[in-house]
Amino acid sequence: MSNVSRHVEVIYCDDIRNEVGNKYSYMGIYTRELTIPNVPILLPKLCLAVKVVTDVNDPFESVMVQVVNVRDHEETELVSTGTISLPPPTELLGLDNDTTRLSFEMQFVLSPFQIDGESTLRVKATTEREELLGAALRLKIVPLPPTPTIQ
Repeated sequence: MSNVSRHVEVIYCDDIRNEVGNKYSYMGIYTRELTIPNVPILLPKLCLAVKVVTDVNDPFESVMVQVVNVRDHEETELVSTGTISLPPPTELLGLDNDTTRLSFEMQFVLSPFQIDGESTLRVKATTEREELLGAALRLKIVPLPPTPTIQ
């Protein structure tokens, strides 16, 4: 069953910084793909900001979030929250009559992060009734152009 009110939002970036005033700054945001000149390559870190969202009238009972790497149709789990049971919205502090959405937010830091070949990173959220997929990040090899020689 697919429900547009339930979805996963993902930001892939080089760093997540906690700022004054309960704010986050995302440094070096990747959109759709991360290109590298060759493999293997070791990135100091790769960060993911993940938000699993639902309508307040359709709360999650449980959520498990996984970051997976898909290469040659083989899926490898990189990290997982495990299954987390969530309280009913009536038990959540600070919930008021104006609340229309509930979100379950987390950050993952893959450090160091080794890339051995072209693949795709994906975030999956498994709830009590469905699997939700976040936007993917393609890890793509784009060789550097040859350096011109001076004659």
